[in-house]
Amino acid sequence: MSKTMYAYGFVDPKHGESLPTFEKKEVEVPKPKERELLVEIKAVALNPTDLATRAGKKADDDSFTVLGRDAAGVVVDTGTDVELFEVGDEVYYPGSPTVEGTEADYHIIDERMVGLKPHNLSFSEAAALPLTALTSYEVFHDRLQLFNGEKEPEDISLLIVGASGGVGSIASQIALNAGFDVIGTASRAESREYLSDLGVKTMIDHSQPFEEQLQEQGYDSVDAVFLAVKADENIKEAANVVKPQGRIATLLPFEDRLPNKLFSKSITLSYELMYTRSLYQTEDWIKQHEYLMELKEQVEAGNIVSTKSEYFSEMNEETLTEAYALLQREHTIGKIVLEHP
Repeated sequence: MSKTMYAYGFVDPKHGESLPTFEKKEVEVPKPKERELLVEIKAVALNPTDLATRAGKKADDDSFTVLGRDAAGVVVDTGTDVELFEVGDEVYYPGSPTVEGTEADYHIIDERMVGLKPHNLSFSEAAALPLTALTSYEVFHDRLQLFNGEKEPEDISLLIVGASGGVGSIASQIALNAGFDVIGTASRAESREYLSDLGVKTMIDHSQPFEEQLQEQGYDSVDAVFLAVKADENIKEAANVVKPQGRIATLLPFEDRLPNKLFSKSITLSYELMYTRSLYQTEDWIKQHEYLMELKEQVEAGNIVSTKSEYFSEMNEETLTEAYALLQREHTIGKIVLEHP
């Protein structure tokens, strides 16, 4: 007889309304296979990708959809080929579009995108980190190639657009900890105060032209730009300030025509989707586990703090609705987290 659990989700995406109606449903506990882990969920964090999942569901799709990517919890079962974890390990990870969402009692995930939870973080603090941190590591290592050895980190100027958001707030910490010369953008006093607390000393307002602001801070141009928010709105300004033969990475595809300066400056433009490795099961998928383990060490050394901001002490139908309403406002500092006691 199979075991059951509760999952939180919806059938009707209600595209004409601000949010779907979340339901609690009893479903079977999945069985891990091969390199999969079964994790008892202790906390989840929300991401814009959750809203994209809802937006992509067709109105005539009568399946029960469970959202959620970021999670932290305890391994309770393993597949036959698992090598990196054991039952009882406390873990954190970013979920995947290839499996059901994390907003449930238990969740299945491939071990290659899982790390051991930092011992000095609670489950809710840890759940805030994986997706955004992995995105940042991939941008810095694999897309912008800031660690290629051509320059010392302190000689590399890095502009992070949207530095106080979910991705930007962890990206700023990782970049500062690596020694890069970080310039963060923030348009609100609250956001600038938050960045200052994270250690960002140089800031500009992304609602205003970049070039003059950077010149006032002593920069003629920057080596690299990370567009962590609103690619179309910021690419022109990024193209104006990036150095010839510099690099730009974006989290979102462009819909508008790209500025000609990208061509005249021979700019390397990279897209970053943290789920590429899991979607295509690339040969280097294990890098995601390695990045999360590196992050664990940095957190335990006190070099990086959790980006948990808004917090709900219990995950249920009502708190999920409230949490996603906050996420839709697009002015959240850090990450929205729900515990699942």
